[in-house]
Amino acid sequence: MHILVTKRLTLRKPTMLDAEQIAAGLSNWNVARMLTQVPYPYFVKDAEEWIEHVSADADSHVYTIHREQLVGVVAIEGGGPQPRLGYWLAEHVHGHGYMTEAAGALIAHAFDTTPIWAIESAALTDNPASLRVQEKLGFAITGLRDVYSRSRGDGAQVVTTRLSAASWRAGLGRVEKSAA
Repeated sequence: MHILVTKRLTLRKPTMLDAEQIAAGLSNWNVARMLTQVPYPYFVKDAEEWIEHVSADADSHVYTIHREQLVGVVAIEGGGPQPRLGYWLAEHVHGHGYMTEAAGALIAHAFDTTPIWAIESAALTDNPASLRVQEKLGFAITGLRDVYSRSRGDGAQVVTTRLSAASWRAGLGRVEKSAA
């Protein structure tokens, strides 16, 4: 199992043992409402199905984030040269810089080990904290897009962003690149 380690966090591939903690984190409305692909309410069965799905791809870049316990997920998914970064953190650990740290480690690993030349992401327009994470990592805003949010059961708007491998390597992100 591949593990990424930062100063404060450990990132590893999800296992079925994580299902209850994933469900607990995503069953919080304040977390789920900021995600477009997650149903709400979110149950252990949803987590088990998701883990089974992501575990089927041996080359996936999907990691659970741990600080004494599971506190979130960060992933770079999608084929081709421009996959998408997605993430969430349990509400009780918001505001400590953990996502910037975790995503930075995964981005460094992805750019170092795969032939991708850019990573795309997005944040709901009413989620400035997520957009700030992307800004700190060096992502540039590319536009706005209307989406459907499963958790909200309604349409929403996202700010789209992009980070090129060249920008990352040039140090445009303002986070420490952690060793993988």
